Amino acid sequence: MKKNIITAVLCGAMIAGTIPAAGAANTVTATPTRDMGQTVYVDGARIYPTGYNIADNNYFKLRDIGTLVGFGVEWNGETQTVEISTERTAPSTSGIKDEAVSGASAKVTDQKITVDGKQASMTAYQISGNNYVKLRDIGKQIDFGVSYDAATESVRIDTDAPYTESTTPAGGSAITKWNKTMSEFNQAMINCNWRPEKYLETAKKYAPVITGKADGTVEDVIAALDAMKGAPVDAVSFEDDRTVNHFWADELRKALGQEVTSGGESTDCNAGNSSSSATVTDEMLRTWELQMIDRINEERAKAGASPLVQDEMCMEFARFWAKHLATVKFEHSTIADMYAWVKGVDVEDVLEPDGSFFMSEEMGKEIEPFAGGENITGAGRLTGIGYDPMTLAMNNFMNSEGHRNTILDSDWTQVGVGFAVSDEGIIWCCQNFA
Repeated sequence: MKKNIITAVLCGAMIAGTIPAAGAANTVTATPTRDMGQTVYVDGARIYPTGYNIADNNYFKLRDIGTLVGFGVEWNGETQTVEISTERTAPSTSGIKDEAVSGASAKVTDQKITVDGKQASMTAYQISGNNYVKLRDIGKQIDFGVSYDAATESVRIDTDAPYTESTTPAGGSAITKWNKTMSEFNQAMINCNWRPEKYLETAKKYAPVITGKADGTVEDVIAALDAMKGAPVDAVSFEDDRTVNHFWADELRKALGQEVTSGGESTDCNAGNSSSSATVTDEMLRTWELQMIDRINEERAKAGASPLVQDEMCMEFARFWAKHLATVKFEHSTIADMYAWVKGVDVEDVLEPDGSFFMSEEMGKEIEPFAGGENITGAGRLTGIGYDPMTLAMNNFMNSEGHRNTILDSDWTQVGVGFAVSDEGIIWCCQNFA
């Protein structure tokens, strides 16, 4: 029974403190069109379809548009294809109602869509199992009028008019200034914990919304970031007064193997990025650890939670695991890792031949004094005057609901914090709660 209690507490805390799952990382947030203050008219009549705004462009449920404009939308289960017919039928408002929900998740769809039997090229998202298409894209495919009245903030569909390209689209074909979507992109990049491969994955995920291209590349994202206006001053690197868009553009260049100069220009390079890193000393690491414990207790005091006592065993394991993050892999520790550390052996020595780990009640007692919750994050490189890895790491934790809940959990009484630095100059942090 004791074993189960220890396991449940430990695993529950770790799950709460983990980074977002891969599935969540592949989505962007869609805002209901109505929440943007925009209205929709078809042939002069106000209607209320389910619509979402993504990167300043409006997307509507494909079947709704088919009903409102009058064209066929069918599902071919045999070929797993959405089949659109341009043969016009009588427009209707039957069954049309606004069911958009705030905070909906949208993912660029890989659904095959054809128009009159030919593969269609249009930007489409899947939201709650339904396909949503950019209004202008479907207007061009079917040939009906689409316009936007900025004075009244109204989206207008003219079923009898031909499609014409607009010189003043509602949001342009790409994001040209910092907005809510870009703030989400910024947080997603922070959540990558300074891992170049994750930067590239995130940039590719957001490329369609940032660049306006369904097949937008990382290079396209960099170009869009370089041209973006109105972004806030960088709150990520603490290096200088660059804006966030320029900071991430440079980080993406580095992830592509390019050397970034002080002016933001780049040249192809595979020599790594550690040359600009300052030396991190053991004294710095130990100072950041103590400062973070003070910060943890400050945050707990704000939330009405009791302060935590610094525990040396927790400190030692947190330092051990921070070193693991820096030298082996970015991952949470397991009960097997903790038990192996207590026994002073490699984790392979406590695993069964099949790789499993079974803990007896007696074994559980050996790690019980420090087995609890865990938060891990990267804190960048020590470059430039004023850079504060402790503050960056703590902000990362407090800006994540799961990590924040772990820090503020009223069950904890003890805490340990560990910082370590990799050979490449990346700083890593582990918080251990008991």
